[in-house]
Amino acid sequence: MSLDISITDGTTVITLPPDLDWRDEFGWTPVEHSTDYSMTGALVVQEGERQDGRPITLFGGREVWIPRTTIEALHTMASVPDQRMTLALWGRSFTVMFRRPAIEAEPIRRMANPGAEHKYAVTINLMEINP
Repeated sequence: MSLDISITDGTTVITLPPDLDWRDEFGWTPVEHSTDYSMTGALVVQEGERQDGRPITLFGGREVWIPRTTIEALHTMASVPDQRMTLALWGRSFTVMFRRPAIEAEPIRRMANPGAEHKYAVTINLMEINP
């Protein structure tokens, strides 16, 4: 199984570190339900299948560092409204778009004028959508 992670908009490919953590991989299910009580007091359950919106939160924390150039490329990609992208994640492929805020980046070490290779801790907020 490939551990590669990349995201592309069809023109630009951004390669990400393979050890990012998919924080909410099992926190979402395709089935949603609501419950209510009828006028007689009977429980009414409505259940259906979600079409889109599975969150894919890629988290690096302070252990996985990304260079400033990658943060800038992600920021540029996230600045396009309604942008559809393909996420390659550990041998799987997802059609995604950014959730807002799209990127949370914090420098590993504060610096007044960071260079292109200055390292950042990052969280990338995506959601799976139907193509």
